[in-house]
Amino acid sequence: MFAYETQILQRLAVLVVCHDLAVGQILSHNFQLQRPMSWFQAREFCQRHYVDLTVLSTEEQYFTLLNATAANKVSFWLGLQHQSTFSGWKWVNGEELSYSQWFRENDADCASLEAMLKEDNKLLARYCDEPHMFVCQGPVSPQPVAVDSVGSDHVILSWNISAFMQMTPHSYNVTTCTNKCDTLVFPYTGGSAFMSINISYLTSAKEYFIEISAFVRRPDNVTGRDMTLRSKPTALQVKPASLADSGSQHNVIIVILKSLKLVSLAPPLWILYRILKKCELKSESESESVHDVSQVELSAEETIVELFPQKTRGVG
Repeated sequence: MFAYETQILQRLAVLVVCHDLAVGQILSHNFQLQRPMSWFQAREFCQRHYVDLTVLSTEEQYFTLLNATAANKVSFWLGLQHQSTFSGWKWVNGEELSYSQWFRENDADCASLEAMLKEDNKLLARYCDEPHMFVCQGPVSPQPVAVDSVGSDHVILSWNISAFMQMTPHSYNVTTCTNKCDTLVFPYTGGSAFMSINISYLTSAKEYFIEISAFVRRPDNVTGRDMTLRSKPTALQVKPASLADSGSQHNVIIVILKSLKLVSLAPPLWILYRILKKCELKSESESESVHDVSQVELSAEETIVELFPQKTRGVG
């Protein structure tokens, strides 16, 4: 159906929200395509070359794209479609529309973003076979990432797979840095909303710096190679618990050694204390003996004086 679609992709795609453009690899989130197509053709194109038509789950995402397309005066298909009277408007990943930014909602079944409107309410219901430009979405990085286990040589991480990413085969680049950086690839096999990985044989370090990014590969008929689209990485720092434990153990060991040292010094200190105590008692005993002798001698002298009072006065 699209004989030269990849060439159009290479020449006319404009990165709306992107990070780092490199040869053979595009790091991106949303792509604004300049070729008008029906809603269904646009979705097929996005699924073949990206992930799907863009999903704006929150108002924050809505206004981010709104600001990015402010300079354009055209209509863009979004991945938003009216399912039925009962289910209402849903994104292509199955999520319901959780906010109301409608310029006008009528009986049409596909939604566009009207960049030419001045007001913030720019969602418009249109008939799906109308030709409009469109916005594709690239892979989404995992948010948040949980640290389930960490040791001196391994880290176990886990995260929930978004409904958007469950719809397409993809993989994760996991880069772990200590003194050097190593990158591992973990494929998502599908059928689960949960991902858990074990990074083993790590070099022991005080901290691990980890980046995780999702990526998909799409064929590039122009160059004959695959084009890789990678999300903006999720970064985290992990400190091995074993190092903190070893520090606590080290402190405990020091306290124990100090206690043992004091215990080993107790016997000689007790002996020394006894010796000093004996010396102190002996010194006090001798001091008391001298004091008693002095008292005795003084009493004898006074007695002598009293015994010969007349003789003493006669000599005078």
